[in-house]
Amino acid sequence: MPEMIVATKQNIEKVFDDNAKAYDRVGPAIYQHFGSRLVDWLSPEPGTKMLDIATGKGAVLLPAARLLKSNGHVTGIDLSAGLLQEADHSVHQEGLTNITLRKMDAEHLEFPDETFDCVTCAFSLFFFPHMEDALNEMYRVCKLGGRVAVTVFDQALPPFDPIFPVMLQQLGTYQGEVRIPPHGMSFTPEEIETLLRQHGFHSIMTHGEKEDFIYTNEKDVWAFLPLRLMLFGTDETTHAPFKHEFLTKLRPLFGPDGLHVSVAAIYAMGQR
Repeated sequence: MPEMIVATKQNIEKVFDDNAKAYDRVGPAIYQHFGSRLVDWLSPEPGTKMLDIATGKGAVLLPAARLLKSNGHVTGIDLSAGLLQEADHSVHQEGLTNITLRKMDAEHLEFPDETFDCVTCAFSLFFFPHMEDALNEMYRVCKLGGRVAVTVFDQALPPFDPIFPVMLQQLGTYQGEVRIPPHGMSFTPEEIETLLRQHGFHSIMTHGEKEDFIYTNEKDVWAFLPLRLMLFGTDETTHAPFKHEFLTKLRPLFGPDGLHVSVAAIYAMGQR
């Protein structure tokens, strides 16, 4: 049986670096949608000093900076230099001056205790090999009375349904047991609430939201970033038959306007 593929910081960083330009730009901008929604729910007040962990191309960072303008500051960190370059390009395009970007490991934040009024982390907790360390760090750098806000996938629906279920089925054929990410990607509201409480946060609120997105063509589906991550460690001779079989299974699910993909998210917010 093929060896199990495990998400390490090194392979996650490489995949995100290699696919930085296409990330959340090929196909529907799913993370941008939920990032803006998270900022709307958090509603940071004027003067807020905010940290966005695993900021990617700025799905949370940019709407937060637009909202705060000169009355606050947003720091975005990410392990991927490629994604940070893309975020920096957007920052300069928009002329935003209240943003700082730094390459940093979420499990080892290089900030003093109680630095930030708000700490956000969108659809990334499950990528951290030591998620507990990341949550401890989020608590440490959040000011007393400050807030943390995260998004995760809702266990009530497979992430990116139907792409993800077909992807996992196909990967099982090619790679045996697959364990990416290490913690699983989905939570129940009770699970994410318990997780935040266990790491010191209180007054926790959660709510769910489901949205449908449309991939208009097979090329965009194949560029889907989680697929790139899960194919890490396989060579091009594996990719070609995998691609053919994967798209063959998805093709009957396309409608006249494309492939409808459902994403169910849980928003969770707690106080330090």
